Amino acid sequence: GAFSELAHRMDVLLIDTAAGISDEVMSFLCAAQEVLLVVCNEPTSITDAYALIKVLNQRYGVQRVRVVCNMVRADEREDAAFVKLKNVTERFLDVHLLSAGSISYDDHLRRAVQKQRAVTDLYPTSRVARDFIALAEAVDSWPIPAQARGHLEFFVEQLVKDNRLH
Repeated sequence: GAFSELAHRMDVLLIDTAAGISDEVMSFLCAAQEVLLVVCNEPTSITDAYALIKVLNQRYGVQRVRVVCNMVRADEREDAAFVKLKNVTERFLDVHLLSAGSISYDDHLRRAVQKQRAVTDLYPTSRVARDFIALAEAVDSWPIPAQARGHLEFFVEQLVKDNRLH
């Protein structure tokens, strides 16, 4: 099928979902082999992240979530948001959170977005570019599960078929 043709040409399929706990978002997350949650060191971000983790755990049995801290300022601990989220999650849920690192708050990113270019291409020596490269290298080193969780092959196969109809 279409997924089989794609599978030998890619190492990672990254799906960037919308925020929240809509049915569409949950379908993507439950089909994924890894869930990487992006969180900022702000109360609303941490609260929203916790709500998502709670739904993933209690409704779908997800027991492990990776977390990356975003927009980390120079004057704060790079894992501050992770620590806060981990404390509340471990207190109330049976979920293991793993830190996937952090992305610095850096004006180079805003400038790259304005120019519609990747920050790693436009400002390769910037702190934020180095953070993204470190995150990509970390993702590349994650172990590949023996089998897909949530029937990923079927899920992607359906996406490819649905796109052919349009």
